[in-house]
Amino acid sequence: MHTVSKPRVSLEERIEILKDVDIFSTTNEKILANIASKLKEGILKAEQAVFHKGDQGEAMYIIADGAVKVHDKTYVFAVLRKGQVFGEYSMLDTEARSASVSGVVKTRLLKLEQRIFYEVMLGQIEILRGILQVLIKRSRRQNYFEEKLAESNRLIQRKKEQIKQEKAKSDELLLNILPEDIAEELKVSGRSEARNYNMVSVLFADIKGFTTAAEKMSAADVVKHLEYYFTAFDEIMEKYELEKIKTIGDAYMAAGGIPQPNTSNSIEMVCAALEMQNFMHQHKEARRNSNDLCWELRLGINTGPLVAGVIGKNKFAYDVWGDTVNTASRMESNGEVNKVNISGVTHQLVKDYFECEYRGKVNVKGKGEVDMYFVNRIKPEFASDQEGLKPSAEFIETVKEIRAGKHQ
Repeated sequence: MHTVSKPRVSLEERIEILKDVDIFSTTNEKILANIASKLKEGILKAEQAVFHKGDQGEAMYIIADGAVKVHDKTYVFAVLRKGQVFGEYSMLDTEARSASVSGVVKTRLLKLEQRIFYEVMLGQIEILRGILQVLIKRSRRQNYFEEKLAESNRLIQRKKEQIKQEKAKSDELLLNILPEDIAEELKVSGRSEARNYNMVSVLFADIKGFTTAAEKMSAADVVKHLEYYFTAFDEIMEKYELEKIKTIGDAYMAAGGIPQPNTSNSIEMVCAALEMQNFMHQHKEARRNSNDLCWELRLGINTGPLVAGVIGKNKFAYDVWGDTVNTASRMESNGEVNKVNISGVTHQLVKDYFECEYRGKVNVKGKGEVDMYFVNRIKPEFASDQEGLKPSAEFIETVKEIRAGKHQ
């Protein structure tokens, strides 16, 4: 506050202002004149602080003209105007200020220092009584504002928690629809560019006889059975860090090597395919003596270049396109139930780790003669079971090294 050397507020005006101040409402005019003559006058600019929260109390202030705000950083407790006072607690002690005070507009203040007040107050019970009444009133008002602030903080915290929970739900839903990298790209920029990939393994799987059987089942049973199988397939894909692309009816589609390219995806996809067929076999064996319907799986894999990206604006879908995808579909349709059918391209990439059976050149619609292989099992030196359906821990580590580009 800038102190004014030549007072602008006359003694008479000061007395009239003091008469409207609660703590001096019962004080006679002679004493008021004595107090008025000892007031220091100053100018406070807009947003300039009189004092900050935590500062030591040493004086009280009377607003002669203008307005100030009582605040705690961004929260404003009150706005005080002409004739109102603040800092009354300083008349009794010098404890730290409980809030900050700053100018709202250019404001003229009258400052009453504690030591001056003590000199005037000696023997003046009226002043003391007035101070106590105002302090009690102000204390109640401050408690009210503090309770309101605490309530607002609790409400804000609850809203933050609700927003956090809703965001987590949205993120989880988005990750159920899209790969994590693509989901993050969409959240940051609102769009995702289609990308070219040189080596992606695509799997198509189809449940034999499901369509015919579904005609005799209720809709609820159809959904229940599909959910059972597809949930198991999803878990297998997650295990081998592969991406489920979509389901269409009783068909299941997945891809490896996207959205992050790698050179291990053909091996991982064949491991996943063997595990899918093993799941179907175990499910069927467990219900051999029951009346439950059990189905068999036909699936095919092909590896090669393709394009992957997000389509749609209101309903996002991550999809893949290209001849590699079409050939993978033909691997499935020209395969056999309970078998893992792969293309010649995929075979070249996985033959060192799996025992494969050459089927010869198979005539494929729209493709002509195509080399195909059945994958019978994981080679014994890489398997953890006698059937060769489960990879050993050492083989899994080898595949991880291939994925990371460390394996020669």
